[in-house]
Amino acid sequence: MIKKSIVIIVLIFCSGHIYGQNRWISNVEIDFVFPQKKEYTYFDGRKNNDVKLKDHGFLLKSFGIQGDYSYLLFKKFSIGALGGFQTLSNPDYVMLKLGGIFRYYFVDPDNVYVYLLSNYNFTLDQEKFKNGGNVRIGLGFPVLKRSGFNINANIFAENNVLSLRGARPLLGFVDEEPNSLEVSSFGISFGVKF
Repeated sequence: MIKKSIVIIVLIFCSGHIYGQNRWISNVEIDFVFPQKKEYTYFDGRKNNDVKLKDHGFLLKSFGIQGDYSYLLFKKFSIGALGGFQTLSNPDYVMLKLGGIFRYYFVDPDNVYVYLLSNYNFTLDQEKFKNGGNVRIGLGFPVLKRSGFNINANIFAENNVLSLRGARPLLGFVDEEPNSLEVSSFGISFGVKF
């Protein structure tokens, strides 16, 4: 199944290079993310516990940068590969991201669109968390159009679920064995489409 998916993706990308470059779209964005709910699950030696973590101070607790390279399958639909990173404070994490993105353009690629992306999150510091997933749905629109690029703005809602098995405990309780952290957020981003 995975081999078949890889072959299909390679054929789509190769066909774009053979039949013309105008079907390829690149995007680079800066994300400002506002976590709304953080739910931490841990085992205390007897049972699983769910704790809602509180944020104090400034509302902006996360930011990131991501880029994607997408292929316009049809006039209004594109699919692409995506990479980037995102930070989170309280707890202090840096998440590297690899995944895919789907966009539906209401008129054409230079106008309003909705998108769905899914990422695999991983880290270089395995003591903080192991890996996880990210799903985001959003609405994007151009704020400035030029002949070679657009400056776009996006609003979105996202959910990150991180596996904390074997990571450092967040609360410092006796016999605390971390299980997972789920962070639900909304955000805005600004980017350039080439």
